[in-house]
Amino acid sequence: MLEALAGYEPERPGTIGALVETLGGHPNTTRAHLARLVADGLVGRTTVEAGTRGRPALGHHLTDRGQLVVQALRVSRPVSTDELVTAMAEHLAGTRDPEVHARAIGRRWAGQLGALPSPGARATPPLDLVVGLLTTAGFSPQVEPDGDVALRTCPVLSSARAHPGVVCTMHEEMLRATLERSSAADTEVRLVPFAREGACLVQLSSPSVR
Repeated sequence: MLEALAGYEPERPGTIGALVETLGGHPNTTRAHLARLVADGLVGRTTVEAGTRGRPALGHHLTDRGQLVVQALRVSRPVSTDELVTAMAEHLAGTRDPEVHARAIGRRWAGQLGALPSPGARATPPLDLVVGLLTTAGFSPQVEPDGDVALRTCPVLSSARAHPGVVCTMHEEMLRATLERSSAADTEVRLVPFAREGACLVQLSSPSVR
């Protein structure tokens, strides 16, 4: 939307009809996006006199802030999560006890992933909880016949290959802390990095898992 508005000026703003013609979609969808951009201060709104009866059309153009954002989008290179985690892992690897720091980060991460279960809520089985959490995190987990969970994809694969002692430990502790927060502290969790070709393994052991 911002790119589409880059060709318009306050003296010659873009109408919703013109933007729909450029971007496609429904006018109501375009109108909703524009309202959000106006509220964020990225787009300005003016009245366009059509010279006919009826409600005058609304024109839109980039504000100074909106122009800065478009310029930044055009020249910036997105930084992947993997790159950020690699930088963090390299830093931690140089500390006195990187595993301790990795586990502390994993616990903080778990605290940010979701609220504590409400009192009286039905407890989610540990295996279902772990699979759901890993799916949300981008790991494509698959439950195997023996109850292990195979991780077929990893959102930070390069980082994990370079620094498994930091990155995989962080993921393992995130799972452990989440289970504890969900009243499943009796469930032991172990993440085995690159346990087999094309997959890491998460192993759970508890009377309540099976």
